[in-house]
Amino acid sequence: MYDLLAISVTLPMLLSVVSFGWSRAFGDTDRFPGSARLHALLILLQVLSVTMVYGFPSRFSFLVISLLYFVQGVGVAYFIRKKGRVDCGCLGPQISSKLGFPLIGFNLAMGLMGLAYSHPNWFAHRHSFDVTGLLMEGMMLLLSLFIIIGVPDALHAIRIYREIAATHISKIKRL
Repeated sequence: MYDLLAISVTLPMLLSVVSFGWSRAFGDTDRFPGSARLHALLILLQVLSVTMVYGFPSRFSFLVISLLYFVQGVGVAYFIRKKGRVDCGCLGPQISSKLGFPLIGFNLAMGLMGLAYSHPNWFAHRHSFDVTGLLMEGMMLLLSLFIIIGVPDALHAIRIYREIAATHISKIKRL
């Protein structure tokens, strides 16, 4: 049961971490509305909080990740006030994601979910290290990579294939 709780709270942050790493590896432009240093700090905090949830399953780890979601919600509100509805770069260069009130609501909802999951009845052991949790985090990183990179690239390839095939439809029908 704990694994489903961890996946539901950490998947959005893992998507953000994977897209940041992928865009850095290929030198894509950073569309984060703040400074590059602030974006790197946010990603580092996301990696640490997600690793805490998987590696040290405890009430404290869910409190930390919910606090980070609340801080992100406040940050989104700040950047909306300062710069308007700009692209946040949350999901990398392939997926357009604008700052807006739904993003604030999403961060607040995820923060509340993390608070709900920090209930002491969920945890039999307090502050114990979990190797299988770290393996699960690795698998979730691979799933995030597939979602962020594989799905948009596959959709793009299908769209290009259909455009090319449309010009040769008469030849295809004759066969």
